[in-house]
Order: sequence, then C-alpha cells, then structure tokens
Amino acid sequence: MIDLRKLRYFSNIVEAKSISRAAHSLNVAQPALSKSIQALEEELGTPLLQRSAKGVATTEAGARLYEHCQIIFKQLDRARLDVRKAVERPSGVVTVGLPHSLMTVLALPMLQLTTERYPDVRLELKQEHSHVLSGNIRAGKLDFAIMASPRSASGLFCQPLLEEELLFVEPVRRGEKARGIHISFIEASRHEFILPSVGNGLRAAAEGHFRSRSLPLNVKYEVDAIALITQCVEAGLGVSLLPGGCLRMDINQGRVRVKPFAEGGCHRSIVLCHAAEATLSPAAATVVSLVEEAARDLVVRGQWSGARLA
Repeated sequence: MIDLRKLRYFSNIVEAKSISRAAHSLNVAQPALSKSIQALEEELGTPLLQRSAKGVATTEAGARLYEHCQIIFKQLDRARLDVRKAVERPSGVVTVGLPHSLMTVLALPMLQLTTERYPDVRLELKQEHSHVLSGNIRAGKLDFAIMASPRSASGLFCQPLLEEELLFVEPVRRGEKARGIHISFIEASRHEFILPSVGNGLRAAAEGHFRSRSLPLNVKYEVDAIALITQCVEAGLGVSLLPGGCLRMDINQGRVRVKPFAEGGCHRSIVLCHAAEATLSPAAATVVSLVEEAARDLVVRGQWSGARLA
C-alpha cells in the first residue's frame, strides 16, 4: 500500500521543481525527503523524477503519478468537508425502536426536537416489544432503541437513561373515595390484573416484583396494547401495573386512579441500546443526545410520572 505521506512529498517536489526547496517548505530534512522518494520509486518499480543541475522534472511515469495524486488529494479534501458537514449538520435516516409504553411519552418530544434543530434528519420510529427490539438491533435493523433494560445484553451497548416507577392502576368508581394514596404489594396481590402477555418486558418486570416478595400475581386478561389496558381498567375489568409515562393523559382526565407502592422499589430501568460492534452515524448520535435532552426535560417538568434520571 502506497503511503499517502510519500505521495504528498512527491507532489511538493514536482511543484517546487527542487528537492531542496520542497524540503524547506515541508520543514523536512533533505536526505529524509530523498529517501522517501527513493522508497516510492522502488515500491512502484520505476523512476519518477529526473534530476539535473537545473532541478528535477518528472519522468513519464512520474507525470502520470502526479495526475493521480491531484485526484486523490481532491477526493480527500471532499471527504473531509463531507464528514465535517455531517457532524455540523447531520442528515439522513435514523431508525429508532421503542416499546408502546415509551412511544407514548417520548416519541412526540423526540420528533419535535429533531424537526426543529436538524431538519435534514428523518426519523423512522418502530414500535415493538423490548425483546424484539433487542433482536432487531443485533440484526442491524435499528440504529438504536429506547427500552427497558434487556434480560440479555449480549452484543448490545446499553446506556442508562432513567429509572421509571411502575404504578398500581385501578378504576375510578363513582361515589367511591380513594382509600389511601399508596398501596401495599400484599393488598395489590388480592386483585385481578390486566397485563401484557408472557414474554413482554413489562409483564416480566411485574412478575419479578411480586415473585421477589413471594406473592401471587393473578393475571385475568392478557392485553398487549397499553391503550387498551387502560380502557379495560377504566371499564372495571381489573387493575394493572403500568409505568407513569404512558398514563399522564389518563390520569389528567380522571379516567383511572394510580397509586405508588408503599414499600417502594417497584420500578424498571430504561436504557438506550445500540449494537456493541457498531459505531453510530453522526445523525444517530445526534438523535441519541436529543432523546437524553427530551427525557431530562420531561422529568424536570414533572411530565413523566414516577421517573427519575439515571
């Protein structure tokens, strides 16, 4: 492989028409410059310069090499400008995966920030269960995903984003006053739950919290659509355990009532994940920083119920 530095030395000599003048302009010792050209000629197997008392001139092979050098240097300059532009003004498509429980709270702020600041970046948001998102990252189908901490992080780089509290969700019954602002796990275990199906990350988190306390979790209905779960709770079909981020509108409209657990410790970790072996594009790295900013803003302004920054 030809050393780019040798090509630059060669081009400077051709333009200066003198090894000594080129050495002076490059601030390189003349013997070192001569040695570099000699090595280049040996590598290409042909003389490149003709030396005389008047200076140096190119051989036919040297003239051709000089033409190629100009093309190479222009391409390198163009590459530098292109990379610099990509960093300063990112562009392109960024594919981001989220489960439904995070899509409802993060998607709109993320889209708004990206559109406002980086109009040349186009977001593609993919909604899937967390375990599916992990597989899609490994398969290269996503630039990154925002999800609950995966059970297996093999092949993934996971960056903590925040801790999200899981809240007990119950129907609001007319004429019935709320009993307390908290609920215990023992009391909650006496209810019939509406939760996502087995394999869903939210279901696994709920089962883990009850199992760790040696308490039963009676799941009456399995519903994978978070919006439908809250409708079922509102209709009095059961209770649920959901993250506060996807409940803000339902709480504000008085459709359901939420209670934190008296014992505390009912939460899940939300992380940003991308393939461990992959380097994020400038556009994807920019969107990651916007997600962090959006999450921080939602937490600080109290618009992400039960969330605290990691």
